[in-house]
Amino acid sequence: MNFSREDVHTSILKASKYSQLTIDEDFNIPEAKGDIEKIIAKDGHVIVENVLSEDGRVKIIGTVYFQVLYKCSAEDSDMEIYGAEIPFEDRVNVDEMTKNNPADCMCRLEDLTVSMINSRKLEVRGLLGNSVNVYETGNVNCAVDLENGQGLECLSKDVAVTETVISKRDVFKIRESIDIPQNKPNIKEILWSSVELRNMETRPLTDKISIRGEVEIFVIYRGEEEHLPIQYLFSARAISKEIECQDAREEMILDAECVLGKGDVTIDRDADGEERVILVDYSVDMNIKMYEDKNIKILTDLYSPQLETHPVTEKMHYENLLMKNSAKAKITQRKRVDDTSNKMMQICHVFGSVDLDDVSVADGEIRVEGVVKANILYVSDGDDPMNCMETELPFEYTTDSISVAPTDSIRISPCIDQLGASLVNSGEIEIKAQVNLGITVFSKSSVDVITDMTVSPIDYDKKSDMPGIVGYVVKNGDTIWSIARKYYATTESIRSVNNLESDNIKEGDRLIIVKS
Repeated sequence: MNFSREDVHTSILKASKYSQLTIDEDFNIPEAKGDIEKIIAKDGHVIVENVLSEDGRVKIIGTVYFQVLYKCSAEDSDMEIYGAEIPFEDRVNVDEMTKNNPADCMCRLEDLTVSMINSRKLEVRGLLGNSVNVYETGNVNCAVDLENGQGLECLSKDVAVTETVISKRDVFKIRESIDIPQNKPNIKEILWSSVELRNMETRPLTDKISIRGEVEIFVIYRGEEEHLPIQYLFSARAISKEIECQDAREEMILDAECVLGKGDVTIDRDADGEERVILVDYSVDMNIKMYEDKNIKILTDLYSPQLETHPVTEKMHYENLLMKNSAKAKITQRKRVDDTSNKMMQICHVFGSVDLDDVSVADGEIRVEGVVKANILYVSDGDDPMNCMETELPFEYTTDSISVAPTDSIRISPCIDQLGASLVNSGEIEIKAQVNLGITVFSKSSVDVITDMTVSPIDYDKKSDMPGIVGYVVKNGDTIWSIARKYYATTESIRSVNNLESDNIKEGDRLIIVKS
């Protein structure tokens, strides 16, 4: 007799850790740039370049990119931009970790503070939040059927397993060319640029991944004519990409996080040789996981009334996908303008980030609490042509009631789909945001699977000592299988003798057992 076997690839979340890392660096302003009188706006983002698995810890290597828009003290230059990068390494201790365990990391710049030390020097402080997931992967060659097993009673169990078929990182490029409107002057210098991804959607195709979304581009620039005010423009461009992904299929379940990577916003000449074109060249880093649901009928036990069987079992731990949902949290709030000395005339652009403060499970519901940190660039009527207001928008979201247990694995990838603001009056604005939470929930389970079996002659003395017919009262926890195994009977004979239409029995039932 031989087993029919099937390989089951398992991947379960072994451990999750959260770590915070503080960065603190000083930067000198280059001689070619003007002195700092006032910091107007700041922005930054993080790129994770490598995640290394080590014994007992995860090593994260990345870079923080930041830029600062400031008002100059010199009369001939209203504003300047300064940007730089801060490399970092973080080691997150994970006791259960080995170098063979794959890990991934979601890193967010939770706080960024830029302050003047003097007119030629800046202090940049930041707080990085690193959420690390460590996985245990394995391959179990389990028995699913028995060939030439006449006389053997087999117990099977239907198991729903979600296999991780693909787990990798990839990169695609965004290249956009923006012609400035005819009513705007030629570009002398870009003072500020903001590039953000919005409404990103991904789906699997055959050996490919389809990517749809938008990239929002905002630029402040100085025109060639010095007497003109500071110029700004906004453009939203559709993203439509297909990237290669070997072994992908349309029926698979895709979980892909898109994060803006390295890039530049530069000036180019148009067909007439004038500097009226803005080039945007950015990479988008993708963390790709692709799942496939598999229903397997696994052999979990077997015996024979004529032979002593000794199954060799192995405990298989696995996950089952319960929910994958792009939950949308909508926020609308009114805020008073912080700076009353400068009347807000027009809102130019709104940019920001989202942080999660707490994720909890109660009564089968997932409750998410977080905050959107919004920066509103605006034109004022004071001496400063451009100002920035920073504010926070707390939000809560509760999923519809589903069967979620506290032990289930919940993974959330938040991003901003929409963020904008409008003037209510000179002292109040209304901010609207939509956060895509990207909730994925896995249940954790385990089952004993048969990987091998040994057979020996039956103990006939023990079997002959048992009566041929037994009257049996069902006890708590008994099954047709366990009773048949104990009394050298077959499940079919128990059903037949007792006129049972199914294997359903309950405590107190009376059965007649006939030894095989």
